Amino acid sequence: MLKRSLLALFLALPAFSQPADLDNYILQAMKAFNVPGVGVAVVKDGQVVFAKGYGVRKLGESTPVDAHTLFGIGSNTKAFTTASLGILVDEGKLTWDDRA
Repeated sequence: MLKRSLLALFLALPAFSQPADLDNYILQAMKAFNVPGVGVAVVKDGQVVFAKGYGVRKLGESTPVDAHTLFGIGSNTKAFTTASLGILVDEGKLTWDDRA
């Protein structure tokens, strides 16, 4: 549940004019959700325009998260898929009743 809440938070990211604004937003979210570390990537037009790690890989350890840290995301892929489908529905490219 916590991971889904954090995913929803990041999917709803507001626009940021300065990288420091994004840094502050992510650090506040980590604190609010009691998350030891996250990796964030922003992709535009198929190109990574921002990639950064925040915090540590495991609570109680000092190994930092970086732009290349791999996380096991388990069932969160269902939320990613649903969010992607929702975007396509909003764009009129499909409906919720279309067959898969």
